[in-house]
Amino acid sequence: MQTKIALIVDSASDVPGEILAQYQNIEVAPMLVTMADGNTYLDRETIQPDEFYQQLAANDTLPKTASPTVGSVKAQVERLQEQGFTQIIGITISSGLSVSYSVFKQVAADAEAEMTVVDTKNIGIGSGLFAVYAEQLIDNGLAYHDIVARLQNAVADSKVYFYIPTLKYLRAGGRIGRVAGLLGTMLSIKPVISCDENGIYYPMTKARTEAKAVSKLIAAAVATAEGQPDFRIAVTQGVNPALLTKVVAELQARFPNQLIYTGNVSPALGVHTGPGLVGVAVQVGVTH
Repeated sequence: MQTKIALIVDSASDVPGEILAQYQNIEVAPMLVTMADGNTYLDRETIQPDEFYQQLAANDTLPKTASPTVGSVKAQVERLQEQGFTQIIGITISSGLSVSYSVFKQVAADAEAEMTVVDTKNIGIGSGLFAVYAEQLIDNGLAYHDIVARLQNAVADSKVYFYIPTLKYLRAGGRIGRVAGLLGTMLSIKPVISCDENGIYYPMTKARTEAKAVSKLIAAAVATAEGQPDFRIAVTQGVNPALLTKVVAELQARFPNQLIYTGNVSPALGVHTGPGLVGVAVQVGVTH
């Protein structure tokens, strides 16, 4: 009998849209986004990125976010069980940036299905690439525990780098991490931020202009991927499609035979990064 393995991810993991469209064994647990109008929305379900950024631009009051609730995640796991899935892999953004991992773990402890949760120590598309990897391993017929082990082994070598025009939103949202040291010069620098080994934001580099910051971002991504026998790469944006196109073109020129996933930042992440973001995720150390 074919192994029935499913995935459940939080919406802030920004799984590429083509993967969500291709596979029917993925549940996405929406983060909660409370906008300035006082209404609470389900991330990527009842509010989409374009609508989110329009509301963000129209209000001085910044939105707030919350992790998926235990009840909602439990309901999704039960739905997967009803569909015949007996083994479930949970994938979340960094436990250092959200309590989603703890929520998933709580649900896993009570689930009838065998469920293991992977803390990616990553965020956004960097976390989303773990779902891509998991689906490929499932397609290749690997056993559940082997898949989990390979995902966990990929955590240390999976990187995300993102340029944001301003630190205003990270500061306001309290997700500043080790980036706090830049606040004194926040008006005069363009940071490139990453997640450290504990999944906490830190300033990887900084520049005086957007062009130089993006150049450093691309250089970091290339350095991570270059020489690796196998890797995945993705580019994401927050209402900055022109910059995404530019970054994809430069990466494709460096890696002409590489599939490059693209996507946009979920509203739950946009709360903390604001408009204008472009990010690159690279997942290396992967085996099939």
